Amino acid sequence: MKYINFLFLFISLPLFSWQGEVNNLISRPYLSNRHIEFLQRICDEAGGRLAGTWENEKALSILKEMAKEDGLDVRFEQFQFPGWLRGNDSLFSLKPRFKELRCVGLGYNAPSEPIEAEVVYANFGYTDNYETLDVRNKIVLVNQERPPNREELLRYEAIEIASKKGAKAILFINNKNGGLLLAGVGNFQGTPNPIPAFSITYEDGQYLLRLIRKGIKPIVFVKSNSVCVQSTSHNAIYTIPGKLKQKIVVGAHIDSWDISQGAVDNGVGSAVLYGLALNLSQYKDYKYTIEFVWFNAEELGLWGSKRYVEKHNKDVVLAINLDMPGDPRGINLMGFDYLRPFFDSTLAKIKGFNLENGVQNSPWTNSDHMYFMFEGIPSLTMLGWMEESMYRHYHDFGDYFDKVNKNYITNAIAFLSVVIYSLANDFNDFKRLSREEVKNLLKKHNLESRLRKQKEWIFD
Repeated sequence: MKYINFLFLFISLPLFSWQGEVNNLISRPYLSNRHIEFLQRICDEAGGRLAGTWENEKALSILKEMAKEDGLDVRFEQFQFPGWLRGNDSLFSLKPRFKELRCVGLGYNAPSEPIEAEVVYANFGYTDNYETLDVRNKIVLVNQERPPNREELLRYEAIEIASKKGAKAILFINNKNGGLLLAGVGNFQGTPNPIPAFSITYEDGQYLLRLIRKGIKPIVFVKSNSVCVQSTSHNAIYTIPGKLKQKIVVGAHIDSWDISQGAVDNGVGSAVLYGLALNLSQYKDYKYTIEFVWFNAEELGLWGSKRYVEKHNKDVVLAINLDMPGDPRGINLMGFDYLRPFFDSTLAKIKGFNLENGVQNSPWTNSDHMYFMFEGIPSLTMLGWMEESMYRHYHDFGDYFDKVNKNYITNAIAFLSVVIYSLANDFNDFKRLSREEVKNLLKKHNLESRLRKQKEWIFD
């Protein structure tokens, strides 16, 4: 009888041990406020963290300072990238009346001569929208939204089309009302935009459009004072060594656009990453090495993660990207469907979260997991939920700390701690896809066209 009880205890011990450690992983984030303190400091003390700026370097110094206080040895890894600095750009309506137009210049605008020209409406900006228009030496006005039953025209494409047609500048009407703008880059290669490009508000765009439709030719003044510069930045890295050199990379971009505090995009992801590093560092006996990376220059073209992958990809077995993670609702396998049984089993053991979306498989691009995915490295994102008040100010002025739901950050830390702990200890067979398999995955999920438009298709 004693032998049977001992055998039962021996067989059950791993389950009890796993459950006990998971209980600690889940509960600990709710007993600490360091991840929220980190977020508030990078928002209020640094502000908009465009890579290559003082504000970005300030955020990195806050990370280094707090990590040292918390016993985390964060190191910086330098990289070069095509940088961009916003100048005091100008956009005014001159006729029929003087009016300053609210705008934000797109990344990689270069200095321009003063431009004073008529505004011409080119609908959605497709080539066929110019068939009856003469836009030479004029300023083109286009809609930002995607028209029904047509493939999306990216802003990069619209800029090139307008430039080839002879336009002097291009204005994108934001599709959200309420005075909102949409910051972003004019291209993914880091080259100067061929003509100045600006996002303007829905309201100002409709004002100009009404004038044009009434036969009144609005005259607008444009001057770009922004500059493209070769820049240096840093990824910040904290590593928990495992028994194996192979590593699981958990990343979030610490940079943001400069016109706000970048609280939701992506201060939230950076704060979740900080909380994960604190929580998972309590355990040292992992099978796989875990590396936490605060990527930089994501907003200007994913430069930090691209440089990291170029340097470290041979040792990486899995990448998890935290870009505006929100309140946990499940896991996205990003096309790496062989991971599904593991995640079905793991999520079934964590019943205290609202994981209503379960395990999904919908790959997407244009964030820091992309270059890992291109290398065939399994890449995951968390399925999260945010209320509209959080994401409404995406890439605009209102993305401030006050918009953040702090409970979502803590929930995400607790949930992802269990996921990462399980992966680092219990998963045995990470498979890297071949180049041909990655190509087929991207085609299967209809990502080829967008990547070609961005000049990011590397599989021919």
